Amino acid sequence: MESRLNEIRGANGQVFGISADSPFSLAKWAEQEGYTFDLLSDFGKITTKAYDVLLPDVRGIVGVPKRSAFLVDKEGKLVQQELVETPGAIPDLDGFINKMKSLA
Repeated sequence: MESRLNEIRGANGQVFGISADSPFSLAKWAEQEGYTFDLLSDFGKITTKAYDVLLPDVRGIVGVPKRSAFLVDKEGKLVQQELVETPGAIPDLDGFINKMKSLA
């Protein structure tokens, strides 16, 4: 994601990472990885439940969010989404970037 950030911003996009980890863990992770976009904590899993992206069970761990990407327009309307079923896989960003460019 970080490597495509300039391209996303150039298409008038804004990136937020959302994780079920604590804010403290996310701050440390962002620092370690050198992320320049905001990582938001969904520790209570309110957002992941609202977007219906919780996996029932991952190796005995219940309630792990799917790796997902969502494109929300300026009015707050969900325009595109991709839910990745394989933990560790990354959503295809090309389609999102092209959609952002078409909305600009």
